[in-house]
Amino acid sequence: MTDTFSKIDRSFIKKYNSSGPWYVCYPPVGVWSTEMSSPDYEQALIEEFPHGRKVPLYLYVHFPFCPKLCYYCHCHVVITKNQGRMLTFLNYLYKEIDLLRKFFDKQGIVPCIKEIHLGGGSPSVMSEEELSELIKRLEKLVKIDELDEFSIEIDIRTVGPEKIKFYSEVGIDRISFGIQDFDPEVQRVINRVQPLDQLEELVVPELRNRFKSINFDMIYGLPLQTRESFRQTIEQLKKISPDRICLYLYNHRPDIFQHQTVMNSKDVPQEYEKSMINVETIQDLMEAGYIRIGLDHFAKCEDDLAVAAKNNRLHRSFVGYTAGRTHDLIGIGPSSISGFGNYYFQNMYSLDRYYEAIDSGTLPVHRGIKLTFDQKIREDIILKIISNFYLDFREIENKYRIKFDQYFSHELHSFDELIKDGIIELSESDLTVTPLGKFSLRYICMVFDKYLQQGAAHRQSLEAG
Repeated sequence: MTDTFSKIDRSFIKKYNSSGPWYVCYPPVGVWSTEMSSPDYEQALIEEFPHGRKVPLYLYVHFPFCPKLCYYCHCHVVITKNQGRMLTFLNYLYKEIDLLRKFFDKQGIVPCIKEIHLGGGSPSVMSEEELSELIKRLEKLVKIDELDEFSIEIDIRTVGPEKIKFYSEVGIDRISFGIQDFDPEVQRVINRVQPLDQLEELVVPELRNRFKSINFDMIYGLPLQTRESFRQTIEQLKKISPDRICLYLYNHRPDIFQHQTVMNSKDVPQEYEKSMINVETIQDLMEAGYIRIGLDHFAKCEDDLAVAAKNNRLHRSFVGYTAGRTHDLIGIGPSSISGFGNYYFQNMYSLDRYYEAIDSGTLPVHRGIKLTFDQKIREDIILKIISNFYLDFREIENKYRIKFDQYFSHELHSFDELIKDGIIELSESDLTVTPLGKFSLRYICMVFDKYLQQGAAHRQSLEAG
């Protein structure tokens, strides 16, 4: 593996580290149609979950509020400390749950929800009473004690040891901390100051043993980061030893996200430096015993994410990589995304429009898409490559009743240079991403992306958060 890392130089990065989609779905959100609304969503649910059919579901709950703006943020958030405003939102969220429950009952749909993720925003700003009430309302859709996993995103500035203990008592069994970087100067410039000792008191053995998994979200490429400073951050991380790590790339786009103009663009690491921070971090984590999971996740070998990766059960969606127990996603709350069968839908992101839709008794759908046959095959291929570093052509042929080498003759001819550069290995029956190719994973997926083939760039949207 050391030999692989040594091959990553400036020329490799210049050639294979081109920007591209993150492929949490295909086609990209920017091409979904705003002509698709609540009736289309309801019809899709009827089509994909006919009467009595039980399909394991993942439920994502979007809580949009944060007490303070992090300058790196790309998510759809509302900055407030007004508890009354949050309570108003929660009451509307409960109404959305009721609308969904009423529709399910009318159509004889039995929602088989096996995993829940509370994200945002900062759902950890909810009081214990508010979270207890939310869980009570969610029980209209799901049996909490029968879940395979129940997780929550945590801003450590909003919790203490007692609240962490409370999470385990109400059934939450996986917690995810938004860390980003331990360096005080980086924290200051991104407006997320959270001292290390504040985190350490939340992960003492007495507390962490209450959960089956603890995750840290980290970001590389932030302003003022250097290779040396992030090495120190990773050293601190390894001492705490979380079960999972998400290592995300910071995308500096002040032209889209106006709040990023507060940070000096000159402080953002240049492309080579940024890439080397990522490369060195991956090497460091793997040498420390973490298993590399797809594009940007890492897990200890006993974590169920690592077990799923070993057994080719890994799945990727808008909530990141999951252990593959569920493939269909239902989202509630503003801007949340649902993806099931041949469909994707996104809720309205404006709170006013979200409230207005619910007041009118309709599910707050903003846009959606029904995938064509070709789009579905390409999505399946892209998600398999980005999850498993491998693609079985015969599996695709049997599933979609096509001849792979005929259907994708253009794509297969595009791989010559990738083979020559040691990025992939190709046989008559499969494609395997090499250890070197894992550093250009999105580039490989882009070969199957018809939008990019046709010269259409994926549009980044403020509405997609």
